[in-house]
Parts: sequence; structure tokens; C-alpha cells
Amino acid sequence: MTGRNETHRVARALPAVLAAGVLALATGCGADFAPVELTTTGRPAAPLGQVVDLELSLPALLIQGTTERGVTLDLVLEIEGEGFGRLDARAVPGQARWGTGVAPVEMLSDGRTTVTITPDRWATGRIGPLRIGQTVFEVAVDGEPAGGGWSVRGRSWESQSGVFGSFAGWRRQRFLVTTTDFFAGGEVAEVAWVRGREIRVSGRLERVSPDPFLRRSGRAVFVLNRFSFDNVQRLDPTAAFATAWQRGLGARANPHDALELPDGRVLVTRYEPPYDDVAVLDGRSGANLGAIPLEQEAQNPDGTPRPDRMVAAGGVVFVGLQDIDRTFGRYEEGKLAVIDPLLEAVVGIVPLGGKNPGSMEARTGADGRERIWVALGGIFPGVLPQELSGGVVVVDVVNRAVERLALDDDDLGGNVGALALASERLGYVVVSDAAFENRVVAFDPERGEILRTVRQTRDFVPELEIGGSGILAVPDRAFAAPGLCLYRVPSDPAGEELPLGCAALPLSPFSVEALD
Repeated sequence: MTGRNETHRVARALPAVLAAGVLALATGCGADFAPVELTTTGRPAAPLGQVVDLELSLPALLIQGTTERGVTLDLVLEIEGEGFGRLDARAVPGQARWGTGVAPVEMLSDGRTTVTITPDRWATGRIGPLRIGQTVFEVAVDGEPAGGGWSVRGRSWESQSGVFGSFAGWRRQRFLVTTTDFFAGGEVAEVAWVRGREIRVSGRLERVSPDPFLRRSGRAVFVLNRFSFDNVQRLDPTAAFATAWQRGLGARANPHDALELPDGRVLVTRYEPPYDDVAVLDGRSGANLGAIPLEQEAQNPDGTPRPDRMVAAGGVVFVGLQDIDRTFGRYEEGKLAVIDPLLEAVVGIVPLGGKNPGSMEARTGADGRERIWVALGGIFPGVLPQELSGGVVVVDVVNRAVERLALDDDDLGGNVGALALASERLGYVVVSDAAFENRVVAFDPERGEILRTVRQTRDFVPELEIGGSGILAVPDRAFAAPGLCLYRVPSDPAGEELPLGCAALPLSPFSVEALD
């Protein structure tokens, strides 16, 4: 940390593309671009839920006048909400299989049912009526969750005979991805780890800009269409991630992050002058409610704070300020602005001791203390020579001060980009050296030890994401075969990541968020 004076595979952005992006920011090109208004759903977005795949084994079922034995029935449950309790759900039938036979299953109702989830029970209400040929019946399941709630097993029941069978269920681990051609436009896709054994891709869910940053905040999903597009979309998970609303943020606003507050307001960082602030929007409609100015917190001569990522912790919001001038020729010390969401005002500043804060994560440790992990990028080679003035720092939320340097970019041998934490003893960062060689590096956040290189590539790795089931998603920008690669994170930090496979995407992955 010196120099403080002055997607199916991994990811790639050629150095020329990176340099062009920096020049575009410096010159303000495209600021008069007016994005095409998207068709919206016309209703507020529903919150994120969960998806569970069920496989019911029925001892026997009368089909077309014949009693077929050993019938397997596939169902998908789209559950509204998370956590414990009695949740509403909708069942979508798949196929029935027996011996050499197979037939589609038809739902004769709207599929509405309920799911009761407790620490030791997982049960549905009656599902149906279902029909196979001329056979009409209902089903239900009752079992016990396992694997932290990511799988469930128990007994199944069908109304035709009243005989009990068995069932297995798997909650999907879903990742939403924005993809881009870096010129004309982008798209939203979903990559899911299904039934604990296969990758499934749902592509072209919604249109976005060529510069689309994706953000999940709580149970809300946003796309920040950044430089020269200057708008934010809120996506609706129950409408296949169609746009619920789209809101322009002002020419040259260049939004970088979105965070939903418990009361439904949404904060959006506006990176470029003349804004230099955090916009406040209505989460249901996208209506503009005001702004929280940040110019006074900048120390560079142009007074441009460059607000980037945000995290909520300790009842306040921490906003990363990169503090870079208009030409990207002068970088001041990075800092966190502390915003009181009730006052909508800055109530503190946390100097970070390095430059260019980017990815941030808030976590509560085993000691019960809340901390924020901040990736400091330093200066990437381009307009200026490479400078290693960053790493990963840990901020104490209560004291609002840097607690320690968890990882030094001098030891890593390159600039730190993306950051993702699996546990107190295992985290991952992307490291880029002066030759634009990129490595996904595993490290011990508690001891500050570099553990191993998970992946190495000439392709730029824009983000890392870890889902709740312990799957690491790594975008791959390989020109010939872009995609998203999934790895099983080891339970023992000294172990190795298990490659699960790579999902092919039609365009280069730009941003990824875990939905579960």
C-alpha cells in the first residue's frame, strides 16, 4: 500500500476498452444521449422471493385407466418471501414419468398454495388440481429442511389413492447478470444452479444500456445505466425481471449504486458533476424525492467527491468517496461518508488510508461487532502510471474508523478490484497487475493471509459474487465464449474451490448479483 504521497469462463475487458472508458469519463462524451423509454409493468415491483424444485415419488397413480407404479412428478414452487413462517407460493407443474412413459402435467387452477417453513419443518398446502390425461388429483408434501435450508426431504401425498410416497426438494441458487456488447445495448440474464447438479440459463429477460451495473439491495433489484445513459431501472422478479419503473437522474449523472432503505426510499449515488451527491427516490414509483450533497467532502481541487458504492450498517449508510478530480489525473485519499438516512445528511467521514474505494461488504463477526470491508483499488495503469495505494481495509462501524489493513496490494502484486466474502476466514479479491493479467485470489480475512489463486486470465474480471448456498460466481469475458463460471466454496478455507461448470451467455457479462 505504497505511494500515498502525491461469464461459462472468466472475465475480460481489453486494455483499450478500459482506456476508452476513462477517456470518455474525462471528456464527457455522450452527455446528450437520451435513453429509449422502456415499456414498464405499470405496477410497483414485487420483492424477491425464492424458487424451489420438487421431485415427488408416488407409489402408484391411475393414468388413462391403468395403474402406473413408481410415478415421478416434477413441480416448481415460486415462493413469495424468505425466512420462517407461512408463505404464499405458486406451483408450476412439469412432467410425470413412469416406466417408459412420460406425460405433461396440467394445472387446473391458478396454482396458488402455501409453504410453512420452520427450522425443522418444510410443508406445503394442497397443490392442484393437477391433471395427467383424464386423471385429476392434488398433492402435498411434508418434510425436514437440510443443508441450511437449501434442500428438503420427506413424504409426499396424492389425493387419488391417499397413499404416501416421498419427495426431495432443492432451493435454486440464482444469479442475475447484465451483459453488454459495449456499444449498442445490453441485456439481463439469469444463471441458476438447479437441483444441486445442473446450471440453467434464462436469457434476454430485459433490455439495458451497454454500461449496466446491477445491484440487489435487500429484496429489491436495480440496474444502474451509467455514463451517458444516466438512469435507473427497478426490475420486478415476479414479472421475469421486466422493468417496473425507469427514472432519469439528469444528464451526466452517471449513477453508480442503489440502496433500498427499510422505509422504501432508494438512495442512488450520482458520480459526475454537477451532481456529486446521493439522489433520493421513491422505491414504489421512482419519483425524485431530493438529494444529499457531498461536494463539501471532496479534497481534490475540482471538488468532485466521486460517490461510488454504498452499504447500510449500524443504522446509517456508508458511501465510498473516491475523491478524484474531473480529469482523473489527481486522486486524493479515499473515504467513507456517513449518512443518517432519517436526516438525509452527512454526519461523519471515515478516512481510509488508501485510494479509490470500490467494492464494500458489511458483516457481523463472531464477536457481535459490525464491520465494513472495503476494497481500495489504488490507481490502475492507464491515464496515470499504476500505483499500489490500496488493498482491503476493515472499518469498525461503531467507532467509524479503520480497524486494520486486512490485505495489502503490495503483497498481492496488483490493484484490487472486486471483493467477495464467504466467511470470516475466507474471502476473494480480483487482482490486476501492470500487464493487465487478472487473478481471482482467495485470502483469509481474519489473518490477512493470501491462500491461493483460484483463476488467472488475461480477461478482465469485473465482479465476484457469493450466493447464500456457498457458490462463487466469476464472470468470463472471453471474446469467443463469454459466460459465468460457478465454483463451490470450500467449508475449510485451506481446501480448494470445486468448479461446477460455466454458463454460456450471448454477450459479455458486465455485472452479477446473487438473488438467493
